[in-house]
Parts: sequence; structure tokens; C-alpha cells
Amino acid sequence: MAILPPTLDSESIAAQARCYADLFTLPLKDRNWRGNPGDYAGLGVGSSLDFQDHRNYLPGDDPRHINWQAFARTGDYSLKLYREEVRPVVEIIFDVSGSMFALPDKATRAIELLYFAFTSAAKAGASAHVYLVKGNHGKPVEAHSLLTHHWQEIAESMPETSAAEPPNLTALPFRARSMRLLISDLLFTSPPEATVRALQRNNGRALILCPYAKAESDPGWEGNYEFVDSETATRHDRRVDTSLLRKYLETYRRHFDRWKAATIRARAPLARINAAGSFEDAMKREAIPTGAIQLA
Repeated sequence: MAILPPTLDSESIAAQARCYADLFTLPLKDRNWRGNPGDYAGLGVGSSLDFQDHRNYLPGDDPRHINWQAFARTGDYSLKLYREEVRPVVEIIFDVSGSMFALPDKATRAIELLYFAFTSAAKAGASAHVYLVKGNHGKPVEAHSLLTHHWQEIAESMPETSAAEPPNLTALPFRARSMRLLISDLLFTSPPEATVRALQRNNGRALILCPYAKAESDPGWEGNYEFVDSETATRHDRRVDTSLLRKYLETYRRHFDRWKAATIRARAPLARINAAGSFEDAMKREAIPTGAIQLA
């Protein structure tokens, strides 16, 4: 089964999404990182021009950093400490469960977020890695496969899952202290705390961008409907009256209230991104205020 509705063209969506990286950026500059040499402040002692502090010389220290002027004055060996400059690692986890692509506008926004995140990381000089997740199954995607849109074939090859099955993030080989950006509609029933903990393991930084459509957040159901399970394509008939719709809306609201509370406690920014309207407006509405995304 195709991952995208036939009316969507991921190549054109991706081309537009790359332009958004000129307007918005991932929040990479507001913390220290571990990684390969690059342009961001790290946690170690490095050889950049950003002077940090002095300390006493210890056996095994690099003698190139000895402060010889201080030695001439005091006779004691001390080191000049410079802040290490590193290349941060951004790991993008893209949920490819059926509910992400059940509605064309939501599918479009989800793909926009994927390509925006990858392009933004690359423009910032970060090392970007992409994983597709679907229930217990996760697969890495090489940059070439993403840029040529072959990730869809990888996603289509992944086994079907139940609608309630959460993405298994514990099986993904996250790098220590990396930024982990989950793009998911969060429409699964497991406790949000478990997902956030999995994103933050090994001192990772967690961010969540959650695309949603009005058809699921505020449906105008009334009367008889044929509902289709987005994961299994099974169908069932149901009559929706005012009482049932009210119950659905309340359950939906409580679900995301719990997600917001869990992510606030964990200091893991969560932004719900509306599929309606422009990408710019959707990002400014919640992604910027929560700190999940910054203005470029």
C-alpha cells in the first residue's frame, strides 16, 4: 500500500520545505554539545579561540596549553582552557504509521516537517541522521535515500501495526547527547512519559513536532459514517450522535493535555503543528513559543 495519497508529490513538497530552513531553525545554539569538530560550543577543553578559564597543570595535559606567562610570574604550571567547538548530532525520528498519512493535508505537513528538519540541521552544520519508525520497527534512512525520496519505499516495506502501538524508540541507536526530534501525530495509547524517556536516554535532548488536522481535532461528525482504520484499512460502520462526538472530543483533549504536561515536566518542547494554512503561520503559532523551533 502506498504511504502517500496519490494526489501528493513528495518532491514538490520537499522543495518548498527546504525554503523554510531560511526562516526557521532548530534550537542548536542554546546548549553545549559533544560531537565532531564544528561550530558549536562543546563540553570539553578544545583549541578554539573562545577562552574559558585557567586550572593547574596535571600530568597528561597537553603542554601546548600551558600559560607560560603565568609560569614566569609564579613558577607554577597552569593551563589556559578554551571551549571546545563541536559539530552537534541531530537525530530525526519520523513516524510512518498509517495515521500520519490518512489525510492529504496532514500528510503534506508531516513531509514538510521531515524535509525542513533535515535541511535545517544540515544548514546549521549539524550531523543529521533520519530514522523511520512504525510500531516496533525502525529503519535508518541514508541522506541519499531521503533526498531522492526513496524513503517512501522503505516505509512501505515496513510491516503493518495496530493503531494503538507506539513507536519503539528504545531500539534506535541514538548517539549520546544528541538532539532527538520526533515527528509524530502521537496518536497511540502508551504513556507519553515512556516515549519522552526513550528520547532523552543517554543525555539526549528531546523535541517533538506533532502534525494534526482539523478533521481529527474537531470533526463535524453527525449521523452514519463508515470509519477506516488507518493502520489496517479495516472498515466499520458507526452512528455518531452528539453524545459520542462530545466523548471523542473530550478524550482527544485529555490525550494531548497529558502529552503537554509530560513534556513540560521533562523540559522537552512539544509543538502541535496545524495542517491547515501556511507552514510559516503553523510554526509561529506553537513551535516558536514553546522553543521547539527558533527564527533563523
